[in-house]
Amino acid sequence: MRTWRLMLRKWRNSEEAATVMGLIRYVPYVACVVCLKVYVMMLLVDYRDAALDTEEYPEPVIVRQRRPRSKYTTPSTTTTTEEPGWQERLEVLGRLNDTVIMPSATNRTPDTIWLFFNRIPRTGGQTLVTLLKSLSKDLSYDHQEHVYRTPWQRLLSDEEQRNLATWFEYNFWPKSYDRFSLHINFTQHRSKYVSLRPAYITLVRDPVDKYISHYRFKRIDNERVKVEMAARERQVPGSGRTWYWQKVEDCILSGTGECDLSPGTNDFTSAVPFLCGQHPQCIQLGDRWALQKAKYEAEYDYAVVGVSEHWNTTLAVLEHYLPMFFRGASQRYWSQEFENTRLVNKNLKKYKPIREEVRKVLKEKLALEYELYDFLLQRLHLQYRQIEDLVKGPSTSLPTKPTEPPRMGALERLSIELMPRQKG
Repeated sequence: MRTWRLMLRKWRNSEEAATVMGLIRYVPYVACVVCLKVYVMMLLVDYRDAALDTEEYPEPVIVRQRRPRSKYTTPSTTTTTEEPGWQERLEVLGRLNDTVIMPSATNRTPDTIWLFFNRIPRTGGQTLVTLLKSLSKDLSYDHQEHVYRTPWQRLLSDEEQRNLATWFEYNFWPKSYDRFSLHINFTQHRSKYVSLRPAYITLVRDPVDKYISHYRFKRIDNERVKVEMAARERQVPGSGRTWYWQKVEDCILSGTGECDLSPGTNDFTSAVPFLCGQHPQCIQLGDRWALQKAKYEAEYDYAVVGVSEHWNTTLAVLEHYLPMFFRGASQRYWSQEFENTRLVNKNLKKYKPIREEVRKVLKEKLALEYELYDFLLQRLHLQYRQIEDLVKGPSTSLPTKPTEPPRMGALERLSIELMPRQKG
């Protein structure tokens, strides 16, 4: 017995015993973690079974369209019987290449608590984002501005689109979100237990003015200029300075380099790809199918597509078609608070107007962009005509807080006390 005690004491003083005793200390923690994980899994299973048994979260019935005539149609064009007008949408989509899509004033705003603003570069998007942030404080919703910490492209993979759809589903409070992204079909990528999708909005601008603004903006943003010039200098010494000093007129007339607008060139800045969607065909310049798809998405998916040159009309339509996010937008925009945030040209450099022949050349190259621009402008005015009587009627101003009675100063109170009292 004594021998065993000595052996045990000797073992307790060894490194192996210290290791074993250290591991034993963590056993309760490991057991707690395992029990918690099992408990969470059981809750998820119970929640899934309850969701399947209740009518509140029915499993959407996916209706596949008949094989369209266009060979470019992808599974992202599926729709569900939950959305109104789904039969009309499938019929139009099935003959997309040989149909005329007409704009209408139909309110396409879904029953939702989410707003997705896919921004198109150089269209006044930052002003609208600032307006959303300001209105969110009064209308009880949150605005999430996308933080570009990852090298995500505007053309997203299916996994990235699903992740963004899942992010919306985990927000149980009204939320607006903006990002430079091509149109995302949230109906396709949402969970089968969720029936909501975000409402879509965006802004467009005169294609020629937007193109020139984007060209010049790349040369005034210091960080962009440094990166672009360094990359060009590494390839061909001196080409970075040539790029920086090249005038927009010379670039357009030459039609080379960044001003190559020939059909088939990939484009990530124009309105057609941003409204067309994530299909590779959407980013090709001069593609007629991409234009038709952009019109289709704008008419059947977007609640409002605003036009920068018609800003007051855009605000009025946003205010009435999306009151959850834009009630009182016109009032707030023209308030003193927004005096330094309104649509202004933030480029401090002064430029001469480009020559008319150069504008004509650029307009011919952007013919499909102008066709989409005219389509969206007509749609916006039809929507405004639909609500014109409401705009001129009772205002949809923001809720006001009760004002406190004015407080009197010490001198004012003293003067009242010293006033002679009237007899009687």
